[in-house]
Formats: sequence, structure tokens, C-alpha cells
Amino acid sequence: MLRLGIAGIGVIAGDYIGLIAGGRVQGVELTALCSRNEEHIQAVSERYGLQAAAFTDYGEMLSSGAVDAVLICTPHGQHPSMARRALEAGLHVLVEKPVGIFADEVEELLDVLHSRSGLICGVLYNRRASQAYRYVHDLVQGGALGELVRATWIITDLYRTDAYYASGSWRGTWQGEGGGLLMTQASHQLDLMQWVCGMPTSVLARCSTVERDIRVENEAELFLTYPNGAHGHFLASAHECPGTNLLEVCMTRGRVSIRNDSEVEVLQLEEDERVFARTCPSSFGKVPGTAKTLTFDHSDNKVQQAATIENFARAVRSETDIQCSLEEGLRSLQIIHGAYLSHWLERTVPLPPPEDLFRSHLAQLS
Repeated sequence: MLRLGIAGIGVIAGDYIGLIAGGRVQGVELTALCSRNEEHIQAVSERYGLQAAAFTDYGEMLSSGAVDAVLICTPHGQHPSMARRALEAGLHVLVEKPVGIFADEVEELLDVLHSRSGLICGVLYNRRASQAYRYVHDLVQGGALGELVRATWIITDLYRTDAYYASGSWRGTWQGEGGGLLMTQASHQLDLMQWVCGMPTSVLARCSTVERDIRVENEAELFLTYPNGAHGHFLASAHECPGTNLLEVCMTRGRVSIRNDSEVEVLQLEEDERVFARTCPSSFGKVPGTAKTLTFDHSDNKVQQAATIENFARAVRSETDIQCSLEEGLRSLQIIHGAYLSHWLERTVPLPPPEDLFRSHLAQLS
């Protein structure tokens, strides 16, 4: 049984506490809670009937001997330093997404992890536990559909009202969140896109703020280039209503698409399009193929959250690989940084982007 402590007892931590206390996460025992507000800890403990130790000092929790691992749910900018302290204390770490605000801090954290043999550090991108996206990931990465030609994701159903941004002084600010739509709501989809399609080599982006009194973007358009020359498009919005959620991955031997995180359509070509184009005698011939449709249950996001925490516990016990490693969490952050830098510079930016240039531009906004 993995003894877990949670640092930062906000809304998202409340979801995780409820899942663990409700028995929906196997192999995990909640043994400690850490928050600057002791009354808040007491209220949460009473709500869920917890016997977890309460700490208002993070360092005391780390050295208490009460936990084997820490789940960090504090504001974005605190993630790398708190994860580093936990690793240095010999504890396993699961960090809420995004892994941080600055990539160089995450790179330093990665060095610490590499120096601590046997410790696990993962990032809580729970959408990777989705059966639909796991199916598509295995299909694409397994090579059944050939090589990547194009990937397009229209994710414009991330709607947020003024009340959302007013719910916390840190929301909708560069200083509080390190970004807007790309760093928060659409971070999951960008992570899934790089997990399924691989890491792009460059990005050209445009970000904008539409109809909301915030300083960060709530709309973004990314044009991505991949190592083999394939292109990707990522269109995201938190102001459009009704929105669309459609990922389409076109490859040399077929196409796979996911609509609304659940409806998967696979078109499998009988031969590689490149071979067909060279050998087909007809000017307008098309590669024959077969199609199939699968539907996955995506009704409860908490199923994925529970599965992600359980995966972390199993990875600690060396029973499986971590669902999203620190390295992969860093890559997602680098894509976000590259998009912001591209927008600010109004040009294509290589990935990973120069972190010093990103820092200097972000400092002007903060």
C-alpha cells in the first residue's frame, strides 16, 4: 500500500481526495494532507472521514516518515521546487499538470530525478488514461497506419465564463498561471497530441484574447512541423460556444479520428498511399480501404483521474511504466512555450524553444 501525502488542498485536490477516500484508487492510502490553512485540512478530513496527518509546513510532511510519495496540487509555479524537495527527501512524486511554468526549472528537476535511482516522478495528465486515446496512441505508434502525414485537432469546446476567471485572483494572469488557454484548459489536448503523434520540431502560432477581461489568451492557433515533414494544426478556444472537439490523424496507410473524446473512426488503406500513387494507372484513382467505428465510454473524467493515480502507485511498485513521465511532461510544456514565443516574435520557433528568450518576454508581461 502506497502511503500518499497531498500538498495543496484546493478544488482539484478535493477531487483526488474523494476518489482515494471512496475506494476508487487501488493500492493507495491517504496518510497526510498539507496546506497553509489548518482549518481547511480539518474540514476536508471531516468531510471524507480521513485519519490523515495534518501539516501546515511542507518540509515537516516530507520528513515526517508518514508518506512514501507526494501528490503536488499547488499553483503551477511551485511545482518544480516542491517536487525537487520531495525527491531530495527520497519520496516519489506525482505532479498536477502543467509540470511548471519554466522549462529550465523542470530540466533541473529532471537532473535531480536522474540522480535518485529508484524514484518515480510523473505528471498528472489523466486524459492519457482514456481508452479512446490509448487505442489511437497504440494504433499510430504501432505503425499500422504507416507514417504521419497530417494531424489536426479542433478543440474549441473548452468554454469558460467571466465567473470562472473571477473565481481566483491568479486565474487569467501570466504571473499566476504562466499562461492562459494553452497552459491550462488545452494543456491536456496538447499533451495527448504529442503523445500520439510525437514531438514536433517547430511551431508557428497566433494567440488572442476574445470577449474576456483577462490578460492571457483564450484562443490559439498552432501550425506544427514534425521531423518527417508532416504538419499539425491545433485550434483551441475557451470562448466559442457551442464548440467542437475533433482530432484527425492522417497517415500514409489510413486515417484515424476521435470526436468528443469517445467516437473513434478508423479508415485502413489496403496499401501505402505513396506506393499506390506511383503505380495506379488512373489519374483520379483512390486507394481502396475499409472503415470501422468504435465508441468508448467517456462519461466520467474521474475514472481517468483514479486510473492515473493508480498507475503512479503501480509504477512505484515496478509493476508498470509511469503513464506520463517527467520527460514527457516537459515536452508538453516546451510546445506551449514555443507557441507563446512564436506569437510574441511573430515567426516560426524551433522546438524546444530558447528558454532564456521565453523568460525575458514573459517577464515583460508579468
